[in-house]
Amino acid sequence: MKETQRKQALSAWRQLFALPENRIDAEDKYSRLLRAADDMEREGLITSTEWRKLAQEAGTLFASTAECMREVK
Repeated sequence: MKETQRKQALSAWRQLFALPENRIDAEDKYSRLLRAADDMEREGLITSTEWRKLAQEAGTLFASTAECMREVK
C-alpha cells in the first residue's frame, strides 16, 4: 500500500515540476513543490535524503526561473 502511495505522490510531484511557467506562477510552483515534499516525508513515503533532493530540484528550478525573468526585463 505505501509503495503505491509513494509512487503516486512522486508522480504527482514530477507532474507539478514539469508544468510550464505559463501555467503556474514560479513562486507558487516552488511553494507547492516544497509542501508536497513535506507531506510525503511526514507521511513516511520518502526519506529525509529524498526530501532534500526534491527540495534542491525545486530550488534549482525556481532559481533558474527567477534568473530567466531578470533577463527578460
